[in-house]
Amino acid sequence: MFGNDTRLAQQAVTAAKRRGLPVSPDIEAAAAMYAVIVTAGHEPHPERPTADDIPATPEQLRQTIEDRAAAKRHADSIRAVAADFHEPLAARFNGLVKAAVPGWIQSLQPEFDGLVKALRTQARKLPDDLRVHSLDWNNPKISAAWEKAESAAHQLDQLVHDRQDMARAIGTDGGRDNELYAVAAFPTPTVEGVLAHRMRDEYGPLIREWKGLHGQPVSRWLCLVRADCLTLLLATPGEVTERAMAMQRWRDGIAAHHQSHTRRDAEAAVQQAIAA
Repeated sequence: MFGNDTRLAQQAVTAAKRRGLPVSPDIEAAAAMYAVIVTAGHEPHPERPTADDIPATPEQLRQTIEDRAAAKRHADSIRAVAADFHEPLAARFNGLVKAAVPGWIQSLQPEFDGLVKALRTQARKLPDDLRVHSLDWNNPKISAAWEKAESAAHQLDQLVHDRQDMARAIGTDGGRDNELYAVAAFPTPTVEGVLAHRMRDEYGPLIREWKGLHGQPVSRWLCLVRADCLTLLLATPGEVTERAMAMQRWRDGIAAHHQSHTRRDAEAAVQQAIAA
């Protein structure tokens, strides 16, 4: 997928190590071998001679030229052969990291859960309106709760950033509202849920509130931890796509409902629209 570029895989490994996650010996070995060909690919040529390098006799000069030519040919050969190994070694390293990423992301979940729990505790102490300019900063209870919430939110942002570095080794999250779906899962659509207007009454308002808090990361996290209609769960890129597709099926079901004239027609149309 990434050709000879191992940059994203290297970032994923760095993020995993930063989080104290296990990196397999196979990945370490592939990284070490890749480092060998990178070094070999820059095998130095002999430095250009200076006046001090001129030998005393023509015969010695001839030998010096031949020695330097041999050294240059050797360096060129090293570079060329290293280049031959570039693609297969990059593919091995990228493939190993790609296979490890889902497990790494799953390993982040306990820490993620702990931070969400801490944030949820502080959310109960704060007012309903989470916009920063609406908070009563003169109230010590509110300011203290906010300070603790800010700490948890900051740690969550760092954790999610590392999750993103790992996920990019598989592919981009992509899609609409991918930042939300990377950490939150909504229920899969059902006929009953569509007909009961759960998107209109629950999911839609929550998503709009979350979007409206753009640039206010603490408030955004507080908004999510207060929501009962979603599950906060880290996702791999594939799962992000699945969550986005599930939300699109909610929208498809709503469109089918609006085009139906009777309850029976609506049930049939919605069922067809939301079918995976």
